[in-house]
Amino acid sequence: MNENFNVLHLPDEMLHITLMDGLVRVLMCRTTAMTRRAAEIHRPSSTALAALSRTMTATAMLGVMMKDDEASVTVTVAGDGPIGKITAVAHGGRVKISAHHPEAELPLKQDGHLDVGGLVGRHGRLTVIKDLGLKEPYIGQIALVSGELGQDFAQYFTVSEQQPSLVALGCLVHEGYCLSAGGVLVQAMPGCPEELIEQLELRSVFFTAISREVADVPLEELAKGWFDGLEMKIVGRENVAYQCDCSRDKMEKALIALGKKELRQLIDEDGQAELTCHFCRTAHHFTRQELEDLLARASQ
Repeated sequence: MNENFNVLHLPDEMLHITLMDGLVRVLMCRTTAMTRRAAEIHRPSSTALAALSRTMTATAMLGVMMKDDEASVTVTVAGDGPIGKITAVAHGGRVKISAHHPEAELPLKQDGHLDVGGLVGRHGRLTVIKDLGLKEPYIGQIALVSGELGQDFAQYFTVSEQQPSLVALGCLVHEGYCLSAGGVLVQAMPGCPEELIEQLELRSVFFTAISREVADVPLEELAKGWFDGLEMKIVGRENVAYQCDCSRDKMEKALIALGKKELRQLIDEDGQAELTCHFCRTAHHFTRQELEDLLARASQ
């Protein structure tokens, strides 16, 4: 692998783009640093890292589309592959992720590419839960199409949100290290003519190597080339990052939620507790006295 690859160290970011005076919406992002942070936390196999990266990139897109900083979106990919369930949560462009078996690995496919579809599984469900702070969250769900995730998220947008979409998600991995990662979402808005949709489909070939493309070329420059002649306009730009919002206070609430009986049993049998966040691997230790204090709070 070329040691000079990705020497520019371009920042992770999301571009909001419109084409043809708003007839088409585009999100383009680089998620290399985000993916590297996930790798540091979860120590995944190469194929699992690609799966985590693709899921995070799509979840970040869903997060920034919600606009409200207090809103959150939770994505679960539950396939029948060896990685098990993948769960990603976004508040805007701030994303965290976990997987049941990030160490799972499969041999390369015959074409030399990582077998993300095999690791995730080609049978299962993709679920999106959007919490807008209302009484009931929005829940959308589709059956997995391929497990490769790009096609699966395109199917989700097209079927569950009734928004015809092209999705490309990529992560270039070398021996467990993310060299480059990113994605693009192209959506035809209501009233978009069929001829424009056909043009976009023809240009989708540009997206197939997106993980390499975003490595050393600024997103704005890529967009100008990909959407040349389509009245491209950048209408927003924001940072995206891996960020876990766990806290000791949340862990305390989780222990209290066990109920008085379970908490009493934990104190009597173990005399302590240690809770580890699935998303950032931070361990929170509670002494016997701290557990007794939580039991007192639970009894109030």
